Amino acid sequence: MDLILSSKKADKTIVEVEGVGGYYTWSSTQFPVLSQKKIAGGLLVLQPRGFALPHYADSSKIGYVCEGECIAGLISPEDSKEEVIKIQKGDALPIIMGTLSWWCNAGDTKLKIIFLGESSEDYTPGEFCYFFLTSAAGILNGFPNELIAKTFHMTQTESEKLVKDQSGLNIIIKVNEGIQIPNASSSAKRKFVYNLDGAKPCVEVKNGGHLSSVNLKNIPLLGEIGLSANRVVLECGAVLGPIFAPDSSIYLSYITKGSGRVVIVGLFGKVVLDTKVEEGDLFFVPKFFPFVVEADEGGIEFVSMKTSSKEVYGKLSGGKKSVWEAASPSILEASLNMTPDLIKSFESKIAKGAVIAPPSNL
Repeated sequence: MDLILSSKKADKTIVEVEGVGGYYTWSSTQFPVLSQKKIAGGLLVLQPRGFALPHYADSSKIGYVCEGECIAGLISPEDSKEEVIKIQKGDALPIIMGTLSWWCNAGDTKLKIIFLGESSEDYTPGEFCYFFLTSAAGILNGFPNELIAKTFHMTQTESEKLVKDQSGLNIIIKVNEGIQIPNASSSAKRKFVYNLDGAKPCVEVKNGGHLSSVNLKNIPLLGEIGLSANRVVLECGAVLGPIFAPDSSIYLSYITKGSGRVVIVGLFGKVVLDTKVEEGDLFFVPKFFPFVVEADEGGIEFVSMKTSSKEVYGKLSGGKKSVWEAASPSILEASLNMTPDLIKSFESKIAKGAVIAPPSNL
C-alpha cells in the first residue's frame, strides 16, 4: 500500500496580514496523502476586527473553533438567504460546497478555526480552492468593465470605480470601527452549530478523558455532506483505542492542545505510523486501519473529521460493544491460543474497560 503517513503542521501560507490575521493550509506536495485520499485542512486565524471577505469553496467541510469567538455569515445558493451566526470556542458547524461565507472576529481575543473536509471535487485535490467575491483576488477583477457595467446596470465610470476599489483589498482585512457587523440569529445557530466542548460525552472515563461527537443526529445538514466530527480529551498518560472506522470512512485529525503519541497499524499488523504529535499537527488515519492515541504528561486534545455522517467505530479495546466481548469464548480460546482460565480472566478485564483507558498506575 503506497501511503506515506505522517503528522505535520500547516506549511503553506495563503495570506498573512500583520495585526489582522492569516489563512494557512497543508500542501499536497508536503503532505501527499491529502491529495491521494482527497481530503484537506485549512486554518483561519483572525485578530480582533479581522474579517475574511465573502467567498465560496469547491468542497464541503466542518469548521471547529479552537479559540476565540466569531460572527459568521452563510448564504446558501439554494435560497440566497443570509444566516448570521455567532460561534465560539468548541463550536462545530458544517459548510456545504458552494455556500457563500464570511468570517469576522467580533471579540477581544485571537480567533482560530480549523476547517477539515473532503476535496474529491476540488480543482487541486488535497487543498481547498476559494472564489472571492471582492478584493484584488475577487471575481469582479476578471471581467471587462463594460460587462460589469451592463450586469450591475452601472455607467462605465461607476463600474471602473467599483473594480478599482477592489484592487487594494486583501482577502483578509481589518473592519473599520464605524462598520456595524449584522446581529447573529439564535435560530440559525440551533440549525447549524453544535458545541463539542460542552456536549454530553459519548464516552467518559474517570482520570482518563472523554469523547464527544457531532453527526447527522445532531445536525441533519451533515447527512447532506456526508461528514461527522468528534473531539477527544485525554488526561495525562491516558490512551484512546485501538479503534478503527468499520464503514470505509477515514479520519483527519488536528491537535488543538497538548501532545502525545499516535500509532497506526495497517495490513498484516504492520506499523505504518508511530510518531509524537503536538498542538498544530494534522494526522490522517486510512480506512479500516486501527489506531491508538496516548497522551503525554500534559494531556492531549484533538478534533477529528470523519468522512461519514454516522459516528460508528470498531472497538478493539474493552467495554460494551467491543469485538472481544462479542466473540464466543471458544473462538477466543482458539484464536488467542490461551487456556479457558486465561480466557475468562481476559474477558472479565475486557468487560471493565472502555475505548479510553486511564493511566495504568491509577
